[in-house]
Amino acid sequence: MRRTVIVPGILIISVILTILPGLIPQTTDPRYQFESFVKYTYTPSIPDEFLDIYDAGARKQYLLTILLPMVLKTNAEVESERRSIERIKSTWLWLSRREELFLEQLAGKYKVETGDYDAMIEDLLVKVDVLPPSLILAQAAIESGWGTSRFAVDGNNLFGLRTPSGEGMVPRQQGEGMVFRVSRFEDLQSNIDYYLWNINTHHKYEELRGIRSGSAYPYDPVELAGGLRHYSEMGDEYVEKLVRIIEYNNLKDYDGYGLE
Repeated sequence: MRRTVIVPGILIISVILTILPGLIPQTTDPRYQFESFVKYTYTPSIPDEFLDIYDAGARKQYLLTILLPMVLKTNAEVESERRSIERIKSTWLWLSRREELFLEQLAGKYKVETGDYDAMIEDLLVKVDVLPPSLILAQAAIESGWGTSRFAVDGNNLFGLRTPSGEGMVPRQQGEGMVFRVSRFEDLQSNIDYYLWNINTHHKYEELRGIRSGSAYPYDPVELAGGLRHYSEMGDEYVEKLVRIIEYNNLKDYDGYGLE
C-alpha cells in the first residue's frame, strides 16, 4: 500500500489515469522519440523465397526487413507495461485494487516476488524493459545463421531457444553429455515475444538486467551485449561475436525506429 494525500482535483486525474493505464503520451520522454517509422508487417514464418536469394547481402537485408517490425512490436508491448508501472509509481495515492491486481499479474508473468508493492514496483522496473533492436537482430542473426537454420525455417525459432520438455526439435549435433531439444513456435512473432520475456526473467541474464537498469536510455547495445556471456557456451567470445555483427552490419541504425 502507498501514500495517503488525497485532493479532489488530483483524485479526478488519478481516476482518469486508472481507467486509461499507460495511454497518456509522454512526448518529452526519449523512450517515445523516434527518428524513423515503419508499418507493422506480420510475417508468420521465414518466406519460401528467402532461401532462394543468392546474394548474401540481399538475403541479410531481406531478413532484417521482415524482422524489424515484429521486434518493434514486442518492444512496444513491453514498453506499454513499463509505462503503466511508472504511472502507478508516480501517483501519490493509495493503490486501487485494480492497480494491485495489475501489479500482481505482472509479478507472476515476470517472476517477481509478491507482497510489498513498493518492492514489487522496483523489481518490475528492472525486468519489464526493452532491448535495442540492434541487439535483438544481432542475436537472431547469430542463432539462426541469418535465418537459414533448420530451427528458424521449420520451427520459427530464431534464437536457439531450448525446451525442458520432451517435445521439440532434436539438434543433429550435441555436445558430449548434452541432451536437449529446441522449441518450436507458432510463428516468428511469438518467438520474438518469448525471447524478450526470457531475457527479462531468466537468472542467466541478471547481469544484463543490472547493466540496463543502471544505464540511461537509449541503451547501448554493445554495453548490454556484455550481459549475454551466458547465452552461449562460447562465453566472452559470443559477446565479441555479437558486437562484431552489430558493428559490421550497422545494426545500430535500427535503434531509432518506431512503429507507425
